Amino acid sequence: MGIIPEQHPSSNLDASISTSKLTRRTLLGNGVKAGVGASLLGPLLAACGNDSSSSSSTSNGPVTIQYAALSDQTGEQAAEIARFNDLHKGKIKVTYQQLPPVATDQYSKFVNAFRAQSEVPDVVHIDVTWPAQFASSGWLEPLDRYASADYLKQFYPSAGNVGKINGQLYGIQRYLDIGLLYYRTDLVQKYGGQVPQTRADMEALATKILAGEKSNGIQYGYLLPGKKIEAIVDEWLEFLWGAGGNIGNPGSLKVDDATSIDALQYMHDLIYSKKLSPNGTNTYAPNDILNLFNNGQAPFMRNWTFAYAIANNPKSSKVAGKVGIAPTLALNGNKGQGCTGGWVLGINANSKHKDEAWAFIDFLLSKETQTSLAQNAGLVSTRPDVLSDPTLQTKHPQFKDLATILNSGHNRPQLKTYNQFTTPLQAAINGVLSNQQSPADALHGVQSQIASLA
Repeated sequence: MGIIPEQHPSSNLDASISTSKLTRRTLLGNGVKAGVGASLLGPLLAACGNDSSSSSSTSNGPVTIQYAALSDQTGEQAAEIARFNDLHKGKIKVTYQQLPPVATDQYSKFVNAFRAQSEVPDVVHIDVTWPAQFASSGWLEPLDRYASADYLKQFYPSAGNVGKINGQLYGIQRYLDIGLLYYRTDLVQKYGGQVPQTRADMEALATKILAGEKSNGIQYGYLLPGKKIEAIVDEWLEFLWGAGGNIGNPGSLKVDDATSIDALQYMHDLIYSKKLSPNGTNTYAPNDILNLFNNGQAPFMRNWTFAYAIANNPKSSKVAGKVGIAPTLALNGNKGQGCTGGWVLGINANSKHKDEAWAFIDFLLSKETQTSLAQNAGLVSTRPDVLSDPTLQTKHPQFKDLATILNSGHNRPQLKTYNQFTTPLQAAINGVLSNQQSPADALHGVQSQIASLA
């Protein structure tokens, strides 16, 4: 691990976009449309070192900064960038580096860019599990000189705490996330069932629906991500927590006890003995199972909060208006605990335009932009004043349900070496879902690798 770098001195920035709060104008209304396009750059220049062409300033034009974030199917992210560029025309221009939707692929691109000491991307949009590693490696710029304690009071406490490493702030969470059980409201009602709370509830109802709805396109009972990515670790943890288990604390992690093995056995059995999940589950990412669900092929699905807006959009889903959410599945006597997540905004320590980068982050975190993000993309704001907005709750009824579901969520272990925790677990779980190894052998095999991680 590298040493955390000293703070860089502020660059000379026009007073109108200094480190004080920027003057904002209302961004919502008839003139704001979610489908505004953005310029898409090529892959991150991870192997090329600094790239002055992508993060530059000239005497005749604006400072150009690059924002790297996961791809967005709603168009909201591109629209936000367009609005910011319009507000700061002639001063700052943001370009959008669209990254793959899978977190594992994004992680690799960020690490390669940071190791190459690239000046871009200037603003990074990273998973909540990465700040500890990235900050400890000296890859993120401290934000304390931009975000005071009063500034952070605008957000849920977790939004700032997730980016605090050794007492310094390296990131602020842009939106919250949690694992959810998605269900077809029409089919649950048709078959006289209650929304499943336990594994047994789901299995019984899914079996009935499969038997009665094959002619209407239902092919599977329960969809879960099974590809070798972070999502399968999250799913396994949810089954583990829903059975009353835990994996211990940093420095003394335990992943191969009876409850942990049973949780992974259940994931395997959903595919191979219960036959409720597709045989190709081991190749599916969250977007893949969402496509199956939206096509009307299953009554139940585990996915993240982003899926709600897409599943209920008539333009992208055959089941729009027939989709509900609930806590993840548990065993009798326990409660479902969804894995919490979300995405954090930070500044590349090698950026040459940190003040401009902060100006863009401040814009993304503003009430106006967060309201637009929630309204148009259905994402869960880190601002209480947005999530509790009655107008937004009318358009996005899931926000009311999420208030309760978020209270039952559970965090993944906060590890500076998180990638050393998740990488072997992803391989082990995927091996089981590929029917290549038993759950006990798979988890026993990784226990010694992760037991002492901190």
